[in-house]
Parts: sequence; structure tokens; C-alpha cells
Amino acid sequence: MLESLDLLVVAVAAVAFFFGGLLKGVIGLGLPLVAIPLVATVMPVAEAIPLMVAPGYVMNIIQMRQSWHARMPLAPWWPLFLGMGLGVVAGVQFATSAPEALMRGVLGGTVVGFVLLSFARIYIPPRHVENPAAGLTMGGLTGLFGGLTGVFGPTLAMYFLARRLDKDNFIWIMAVVMFAGVLVLGGSLTAAGEFSRNQLAGTIAVLLPSWLGLIAGARVRRWVSQDLFRKVALCVLLVMGISLLAASLKNIHRSDARIMDRG
Repeated sequence: MLESLDLLVVAVAAVAFFFGGLLKGVIGLGLPLVAIPLVATVMPVAEAIPLMVAPGYVMNIIQMRQSWHARMPLAPWWPLFLGMGLGVVAGVQFATSAPEALMRGVLGGTVVGFVLLSFARIYIPPRHVENPAAGLTMGGLTGLFGGLTGVFGPTLAMYFLARRLDKDNFIWIMAVVMFAGVLVLGGSLTAAGEFSRNQLAGTIAVLLPSWLGLIAGARVRRWVSQDLFRKVALCVLLVMGISLLAASLKNIHRSDARIMDRG
């Protein structure tokens, strides 16, 4: 996180991971969808992504334990795991060298796309996903977005929803696959030299607000309509995604203007 701890960065990161944990506690996913865009308002996206590693490990382990009764054999899902692993490695390699404006655009586009698909309730027909090629493709897309932005959930959720899994099976397999994705993400970031001691300290530090958010989310789920909370959360995400896209386009326009001035 930072060669020097800025109080604003610490405060934003704490708030971001609390609300990310809150959303995950209510609907079972969404921690990076909230946390990464918020943190990206005070630091580069490439520096924000490593903060997801420790919460990604711990929150998904908790989710696996809570739904352990719904566990299932993992062998049939090998194409998904393979595709995701390859996608994460490719995404991290691109993210470490991509311009910051482009990274913000990719993150903003991912968030906006997820929100619009959620509101439209667009689902993949089951006949298109019940084969190894579909698992490999969706795993690759999931890993690519995860490596680029730290966000694994949207394409993964679409794939598992299309497989018509039972609710508890859905939660368990989502946790297992996202845990594996974060495991590869942490290894890829370390291998690329993008995981410093400060970032390690940062990702451990945001565990507490993530966990508190998860507990609060479980309580909110009992008292507030899940559908209402989902709609409010999606509206907030849409605003953040559009903001990131606008900032990206603005920076790209400035870069183009500088190039033209030099020419």
C-alpha cells in the first residue's frame, strides 16, 4: 500500500472493505466489486488489487465452512479451474504493464456490465454451459477479469446460475472457485514483483473491516429485504462504475491531447 501510510487512503480502504464485506454478507458475493472501485479513487488500480488477497482467502474459507454440508466433487469442474488459472496469470501480466487510465476503464466497464446484466436479469441458457469448452471459456474470462481488476464474481456467478445449482451448492462452489482464483492471484502478483511488504501489511489490515462487514451483512439480511438491498447496492455500484469510466476517458483524452501537442 504505499510507501507512506496516508490517513485518507487508510480511511477509504477501511470503509471500502467494510461495505464490500457487508454486500458479501447479504448476497454471498460482491466484496471486490465494492472494495476495489472505492479504493481505486485514492490509489492506482494495480496497487489496489493486492489488497484483495487476504480477505479473498479468509472470507471464502468462512463461506466454504458455512456451506460445507453442500460440498460436491470438484473433478467435473476441472475445465473451469484450468481456464481460470490461465486467465489470472494473463490478466496480472497485462495489469502490471497497462496504463492506469486503461485499468480504470476496464474496472469501470466490468462493474457497469455486471450491474446492467443484473438489472436485466440476463442468464446464459443451460444448454450452452454443460460442456468442458464452456467451463474452460468462462473460467478463462473469470480469471482474466480477476487478474486485471481483482473482481472474480460476475462471470462466475453467471456460469453457475446457468448450471441451475441448488442455492447451497452455488454458495459452496462459488467460495471454492474464488478461493482458488485468489490463491493464483496472490502467487502471480508475487512472481511479477507486484506484492510488496507494504501491500502484504495492507491486505492483512483490511481483514478486520471485511470481517465486520460480513457480520453486519448477515444481520442486515435478517432485517432488510434482500431484493431492496440488492437494488440499492447495484445503483451505488453503477455510479462508481460510470465514475471510473469517465475518469478513464478523461485521462485518455488528456494523453491524446499531449501527444498531438508534441506532434
